[in-house]
Amino acid sequence: MNTVLITGASRRLGLYLTQAFLEQGCKVIALTRKASAELDALASDKLHILLLDYNSETSLAAAIDSIRGQYDALSLVVHNASLFEKDAPHKNNLCNFYDELYRVHMRLPAYLNEALEPLLYNESIPGCIVHITDIYADNPNREFGLYCSTKAALENLTKSFAKKYAPGIRVNSIAPGPLMFLPSHKEDEKKTVLGQTLLPGESGFEPILQGIRFIVDNQFVTGSCVKIDGGRSIGKI
Repeated sequence: MNTVLITGASRRLGLYLTQAFLEQGCKVIALTRKASAELDALASDKLHILLLDYNSETSLAAAIDSIRGQYDALSLVVHNASLFEKDAPHKNNLCNFYDELYRVHMRLPAYLNEALEPLLYNESIPGCIVHITDIYADNPNREFGLYCSTKAALENLTKSFAKKYAPGIRVNSIAPGPLMFLPSHKEDEKKTVLGQTLLPGESGFEPILQGIRFIVDNQFVTGSCVKIDGGRSIGKI
């Protein structure tokens, strides 16, 4: 891999992937809504940080112009940006909340895929697009219904773009399980999640990096979803 683009790069999984690819010697274009001290600390001539307002078409267009102006090709795009929130707190602003989920989980990946297609397309060594989705796309959590529905739509976009871009771009998704709990998770919530997981325990972010490497290295994989969830998607009965 030469040049990698990662969305949601300022924290958690996105930050981890950014650091990992930099350590591999890749150039990384890090797209983020907000700067972070952790991302800024990775500053080097191989890291290109782009602040982007996901809600603004003008901001999206400016980011694409910047990327096209500086890069001739991309090897990999990882759509990691996400908004993970329950429905209940947004009962009184449901439409606005749903619009934001759509813009982050559906419109942003679709826009970037279309705009970056010329930089990724290569029939000799196809570029790769990886959508980070969620195991809830198949089996939704009732407390996160709106979130789950837009992640399910991103899974559908995976298949649509795989058909559209073959054979010059391979498009796949990764559906994570309990990688690393948020600070907001309560102990009883953690216990419930781990109790439903065949391989209990927080895996950290390394398994996702391994999954991306598998997708990149295996030239005969496209339109597929790789579940990296410790078996939680089938759970314990």
